[in-house]
Amino acid sequence: MEQTNILKNAIGKLDKLKEKKHILSGFDGFVDEIIHVVDKRKNHGQYDRIPDITAFSERIASVAGLSANIELVPVQTKLGGNGPIMANAILAQEHDVTYIGAIGKHYIHPVFRPFAEKCRRVISLTEPGHTDALEFFDGKIMLGKMNNLMEVNMENLLKKINEQELSQLLADVQLVAFTNWTMLSNLNGIIGRFGQLMKPLKKRPDVFIDLADPKKRTQEDISEVLDLISALPTNTILSMNMSESTIIASVLGIEEEDLVERANQIRAKMGISSIVIHPVKGAAISHEKESLWIEGPYTKTPVLTTGAGDNFNAGFCNAWLGGFDPGECLMLGVCTSGYYVRNAGSPSVDELAGFMNDWLMAGCGSI
Repeated sequence: MEQTNILKNAIGKLDKLKEKKHILSGFDGFVDEIIHVVDKRKNHGQYDRIPDITAFSERIASVAGLSANIELVPVQTKLGGNGPIMANAILAQEHDVTYIGAIGKHYIHPVFRPFAEKCRRVISLTEPGHTDALEFFDGKIMLGKMNNLMEVNMENLLKKINEQELSQLLADVQLVAFTNWTMLSNLNGIIGRFGQLMKPLKKRPDVFIDLADPKKRTQEDISEVLDLISALPTNTILSMNMSESTIIASVLGIEEEDLVERANQIRAKMGISSIVIHPVKGAAISHEKESLWIEGPYTKTPVLTTGAGDNFNAGFCNAWLGGFDPGECLMLGVCTSGYYVRNAGSPSVDELAGFMNDWLMAGCGSI
């Protein structure tokens, strides 16, 4: 019953999302090539996909010490990176976005031009990276090429915008979204400097952070960024998927399987406004107002999973900026993501309302 009530309440507040906000988002940028991995080729135009990551790993393991030829079928090239995908989903909700990141050095990369044209302002620091996104029904494997992203740093940012202008920008926005810290080795300098610039502001923007799979970063690196996040002088939300939450909990010395309690313990250790954990089938939040878990509109046959977490983050932030309760923010997150994986695109407010009403009519079951 609580789940249904949260969904009803969230639907009732959707009109609040139509009040335009200004969000500063960044700081990466990738050209994503969405790829299917062939299991059996039937003819020139037809093939069976390797269905899941386990089957793919078994295929690779079976040829250890030998060799293999695995066919990859590119099915789509699109804008990518946690920042652009999240920002694009926020634009679909008709908010204003200023984007800082890696979407072209001397000119905007063609794949990002429609996105850049919709933004209020774009500050691009370098060329985008490239991702081969191997799509399976149970998830994805992201193979990233990102040498250029070293150039995403505070020094290069200040060549594009001086500190006075940057302070004014921070005073003008309602939310700053930092994403993909893992692949941006110089993002700590930007996070720390933004925190310093926020301190004298009369009205500080909230901050939303998604570290994005920090498995490849050292424990010392992760501890350092968690300290930076804890020191930010504003309301701060740290969002993570299941795997990321396990890593963060381990770094903080937390051993807890229940995701709501894990979120509570991470928030207590870090002393920030909210901790969000969003595995595939639902989401948990720890907030001073309430801590809870909600189920999401899960599907076993997603059309596109690359970007699902970024759409969750966008939906959550839209609700947060609309003044929704924490559980309702989770609901907007899982429903925005649920729409995206079925339709391979981010929903408008009206499309999101239709999807949520369909789910409500289905009793929060399969749709």
